[in-house]
Amino acid sequence: MTIKRILGIAAGLAASMAIGLGSAAAADKASLRLNWQLLGFHAPFYYGVEKGFYRDEGIDLTINEGRGGAATAQALGANGDTFGIVDAGTLIVAASKGLPIKTVMSLMNSGIFAVVAREDANIKTAKDLEGKTISITAGDALTALFPAVVAANKLDASKIKLVNVDAAAKVVAVLEKRADATLGSVDAQSFVMEAQGVPASVMAFDDLGVSLVGLTVITNNQTAEKSPDLVKRFARATQKTFAEAKKDPEGVIAAALKSKPVLDAKILRQQMDVSLAKMESPNTKGKPIGAGSEADWANTLSLLKTYQGVETDKPATAFFTNAFVE
Repeated sequence: MTIKRILGIAAGLAASMAIGLGSAAAADKASLRLNWQLLGFHAPFYYGVEKGFYRDEGIDLTINEGRGGAATAQALGANGDTFGIVDAGTLIVAASKGLPIKTVMSLMNSGIFAVVAREDANIKTAKDLEGKTISITAGDALTALFPAVVAANKLDASKIKLVNVDAAAKVVAVLEKRADATLGSVDAQSFVMEAQGVPASVMAFDDLGVSLVGLTVITNNQTAEKSPDLVKRFARATQKTFAEAKKDPEGVIAAALKSKPVLDAKILRQQMDVSLAKMESPNTKGKPIGAGSEADWANTLSLLKTYQGVETDKPATAFFTNAFVE
């Protein structure tokens, strides 16, 4: 064999190896659509991208802000994004109406819905809601589920005044003392109020006897069926992301602020700390990050059927799976 021939073969092998290495190094592009604009609970995802946890799993992840859980569910139903952050209630409502989506990680197994009040309104127990005024937005999930709080605590609904305002005006109504409290979440309105110099108190629906599964990671059924390895790798990266986030909260906030510098670092940290504390429910203690409980999902489904008019013959297990996290 001539030297020229040997060199030619060597060059061909080198080219083949380069192509193989390039192929191996190419990451799967994926997108994550948040349920809202960047809040504390979302911050760890930015940290995971910065630290390379998704890249290590062969995923080139892009994070997009959202405009509400319902809009994110619609986007995932149309395969507009690979993954999405949606609360369990919104997921169940959307899936029961035919959207081909499912939860693949139950990240927040305790609900975030809450009654958020001015501290001087002296609302410390459910009974204290009687005789008070609460700002609401008609038609939202919070308002639809508030009767469950009334029922669970045997309250007299006629003694609670509900004032209907636009969603953006709910906190304003409380700050201006046109309402004593508002229906919101454990990780948002109280920090806004306190940033305005108004001390706040928070009673989570969970603590008022109305337990709901909170924020989850969803995907299109087609993605789960045709790209299960991608979903598993995303789940592994997300598990590592949230595990490490608890060890380095300052690093998490710094990573999120690089994406959106206009946010207040203190409020973002407060939101995150409250949100991370809601990841477990009594039924998921000791389970892997992202694992859901059939009992928790069944209870959520039951509440939605009773108070939000959800109609479905499907069991709770039709709306979520632990296959990708356990």
